[in-house]
Amino acid sequence: MNLKQKKDIRVRMGALLKKRREELGYPSIRSFSFKNKIDHSKLTKIEKGLINLRIDTLLEVALVYELHPAELFDFEIPFWEDEMKD
Repeated sequence: MNLKQKKDIRVRMGALLKKRREELGYPSIRSFSFKNKIDHSKLTKIEKGLINLRIDTLLEVALVYELHPAELFDFEIPFWEDEMKD
């Protein structure tokens, strides 16, 4: 998997998280971060797909966004099947 594909996955996850935050009734990252006592700049970077998350952070993110950890990857990854063949 190349760097562009990895970034694509981070961006797709970020979009999923942004949608979830809005579903929870928080149109802004600032109000959501304040409620959850997490730095808004960190959440901004996560939702934009700018940082690579470690497993510990992924678990924290799942809790904050009220998701089961498996739901963090509930989006299409168009190139995944091709990657598995290689």
